[in-house]
Amino acid sequence: MSESNWSQLTPGEPASYRIEVEGSLDETWSGRLGGMQIDTASRADKRPVTILTGTVRDQAVLMGVLNGLYQMHMQILSVNCTSCDESGWRMSGKRNEQ
Repeated sequence: MSESNWSQLTPGEPASYRIEVEGSLDETWSGRLGGMQIDTASRADKRPVTILTGTVRDQAVLMGVLNGLYQMHMQILSVNCTSCDESGWRMSGKRNEQ
C-alpha cells in the first residue's frame, strides 16, 4: 500500500501556482514573469483573463511574478498554490511503500 507524504510549505521551497489576472498577455511575457506558462481565456462577459501556471523556486520568485504583474497594471484576480491543500500543506511527491 502506498501512502503520500505531506509537508508544510515553507517560503524557501518550490511550489506550483495558478495566477489569474484581468486582461490579456501573450507568451512573450513569460521570461519577465518567472517562466510561467501563459494562457488566455474569456470570462462569461467576454472580457479576457490571463492564466499563468508553473512552478517557482521559492516565494521570493513568486513575489517577483506578482510585482511584475503589478508594474504592468494587471488586476490580479486570484493566486492559488496548486501543489498545496487548503491549509498550506503540500504533497512532497515521495511515497512510502508498506
